[in-house]
Amino acid sequence: MTNGVDDQIEPMEIRERARKVSQLRDMLVVLGNHVVNLKESIRDVRETLEGVKGRITELDSMEEKLREFPWESIGSNVEAMQRVLNSTADMLVVREDALKAMMMALK
Repeated sequence: MTNGVDDQIEPMEIRERARKVSQLRDMLVVLGNHVVNLKESIRDVRETLEGVKGRITELDSMEEKLREFPWESIGSNVEAMQRVLNSTADMLVVREDALKAMMMALK
């Protein structure tokens, strides 16, 4: 009788081991899929990060240009104002000379 019981236990142990091995394989497949998904996500994040870095570089460049723009604008306005001022000063000198000449003539 013991021999018959042993015969039944052995196939049960084998089936149990086979079931555990099958479960472990399934778990490995699932884990492998998770690893693949994680790698894809990391790749996507890296691509996005590169895009963000490029945009930051563009924004830095635009910021620098915007900082320079008012000074360039002011510089060109100063030059125009200087020309007007010089022209006005020249006209005043001419008038002053004319007034001096008139004063001399009246004396």
